[in-house]
Amino acid sequence: MAEPSLNFVHNGLRSTSKLVVLSLLAVVLLLLDNRYDVVKISRNDIGTALYPLQWLAMQPVNAISNGMVFLEKQQNLSDENKLLKAQNAQLKLQISQRDVQLKSVISLDHLTQLQKAALPQAQVAQIVSSDTNPLTDRFIIDKGSHHQIRQGDAVSDEHGLIGQITAVQPLSSEVTLITNSNAVIPAMVMRTGVRTLVYGRSGSLDLRYFPANASLLRNDLLVTSGMDSIYPAGIPIATVIQAQSGNGSPYYRTQIEPVAQLRNSNFVLVIPQKHAQIVDHYADTTATNTLSINHD
Repeated sequence: MAEPSLNFVHNGLRSTSKLVVLSLLAVVLLLLDNRYDVVKISRNDIGTALYPLQWLAMQPVNAISNGMVFLEKQQNLSDENKLLKAQNAQLKLQISQRDVQLKSVISLDHLTQLQKAALPQAQVAQIVSSDTNPLTDRFIIDKGSHHQIRQGDAVSDEHGLIGQITAVQPLSSEVTLITNSNAVIPAMVMRTGVRTLVYGRSGSLDLRYFPANASLLRNDLLVTSGMDSIYPAGIPIATVIQAQSGNGSPYYRTQIEPVAQLRNSNFVLVIPQKHAQIVDHYADTTATNTLSINHD
């Protein structure tokens, strides 16, 4: 008995036959739809019945489309936010730079006016370097011996005394602040004229030996007395913050504060020493007299 052969191909209409049958069916449906209203009504009823299925079938597509649009908008918003933050940071930096530049210009203008009005022999210098230690009491300026800067010259800003030239190079000089522990400044009370000494104290100032029988009040201004060969008289040094007498002590207990911007100035005024001014004046006078004699 012969075994039946295995045939995995389904016996039915061929593809070409299916195409022909479906095409004929489509033509028939078009003709019926065009000629008979019943077919149109049936088609509308079938479409209405199938609409929920079509709506459900479109929901995944719509969800994916909406999700893609949402993600794209979120990305655009994120990019715009980053751009706005960068622009904001840039604007803040520009404003900060302009504020610093304006402050430097104002400081330089004040120093120039002070130089012209009261200290014509002084020189305006720029601070070019300072120590990275915030407690440092020294910085470097851009004027040196080539500019007739001498060791010992006083240095101030537009507010008051800052320090003293302690080292001189040809094109630069080192300035030591008045708060240095070795600084001693002859001073007087502007209101009364009582003379005293102001001492540096490792970052601050000290008025150690002001007699209790003299008048000293809060907000009194201490200025240089001119009782030495270094500091010209009348340069503001410090303001009295606290002054207490009594308790059996012959001296006031005081607290004073520098009036100069010791760590915030960009430009300073280098004031020649008193003896240097006298020497320069004597040299100028001698030269003038010599010229007059030669002319005669």
